[in-house]
Amino acid sequence: MANKTHAETMNTFTVPTKGEPTVQKKKVIIDTRKLTKDDLKRLKKQDPFLYFSIPTVRTAALLNRDIDLKALQGGRHSEPTPATTVERRSCISFECHTDLLLEDRFDEIAEFDSIIHQMQLLLVKTNRTRNHAAE
Repeated sequence: MANKTHAETMNTFTVPTKGEPTVQKKKVIIDTRKLTKDDLKRLKKQDPFLYFSIPTVRTAALLNRDIDLKALQGGRHSEPTPATTVERRSCISFECHTDLLLEDRFDEIAEFDSIIHQMQLLLVKTNRTRNHAAE
């Protein structure tokens, strides 16, 4: 094999960055009011960034829950609202505050505290009844 010079093995690649002027891409905006489960499946395969740009979808994925179609469709609104109009993002973050991850646990703890409080009241009532019966 012939010896190659350093200049022969060198390649130059231009990588566009956000600081460089670029051609503006057309914004992709969808209205989620009429999306069905099948539409969501298709969207997830065809354009995952648009799919996960939908806040309801991203939250459901983050919390490992099913997608709430009523929340996705904006409830009973017949007109497009900011909640049902979603713009495609090119960067999606799946970070969330711990409170969101522990929200169900907080509800369970509050419910448990309520049950304990009711049991304590019942115990006090039972003790009063016993004390009156002993007198």
